[in-house]
Amino acid sequence: MLKDPKICFCDDTLPGRLDIKKGDMICYLPYSMGRMKFLWGEDAEDFRPERWLDENGAFQAENPFKFTAFQAGPRICLGKDFAYLQMKILSAVLLHFFRFELKDESRNVRYKSSITLRIDGGLELLASHRQTPDIVYEEEEHLCFKN
Repeated sequence: MLKDPKICFCDDTLPGRLDIKKGDMICYLPYSMGRMKFLWGEDAEDFRPERWLDENGAFQAENPFKFTAFQAGPRICLGKDFAYLQMKILSAVLLHFFRFELKDESRNVRYKSSITLRIDGGLELLASHRQTPDIVYEEEEHLCFKN
């Protein structure tokens, strides 16, 4: 599982009164932080994507020190915005043309510890084409569709 080790340059005390000495190596586990109930609520381990939306349905970014996937502060990942853009475009295209379902609904999906988080044994999906209308022609700002 990905850890993010840091070396302490001087004696210090972390929140919670944990004393660390100069030269100590400390690390945290982003996977664990993403499941801490005191940070995310009682449903921290539930897949609930709407937790990222405000009352109007717009994306609500979390503090980068709370959601650490791209780090935070002066060393925040320069590619964060590009990664989000790629994710949105790819998701939109795939979900527009395909419908996905698990090959085996009864399988207990488990994670595998490695440098990046993976699913142990992979995740087999069945993809089927969605019925999408054909665009017949474009007329000024209107698209005309054929059923």
